[in-house]
Amino acid sequence: TVRRFLEIHGETLEKVVFAVSELEEVTYQKLLPLYFPRSLEEEIQSLPYLPADIGNAEGEPVVPERQIRITEKPGVPDDASDEEGLEADLSFIGSHAFARMEGDVDKQRRLILQGQLSEAALQKQHQR
Repeated sequence: TVRRFLEIHGETLEKVVFAVSELEEVTYQKLLPLYFPRSLEEEIQSLPYLPADIGNAEGEPVVPERQIRITEKPGVPDDASDEEGLEADLSFIGSHAFARMEGDVDKQRRLILQGQLSEAALQKQHQR
């Protein structure tokens, strides 16, 4: 990741410092020449030891099942065309669990204002 970052933004940095423990230092001293070769010979010697997949353009590992999937229109099937306009089936709106929990909130408020809601329902509304 550091190598890929430096390939893109290295001109803006003067120094990179790795803060590691004594235990990790040995590993870093062995691996740093692989990713940061000091000569062309060292680079050629390092190539067989580098992994085939070194991630995306920033050097980050790419795990397909962890990628965020963002759809154009959540809740609408992919095959629905944009030409349907207002004629589209909007029955799925308000059908998720949170919308079903409350019932018709506007209707409840109207009944409260009109004084037609029972005492128990008023108490429940107050608790919410």
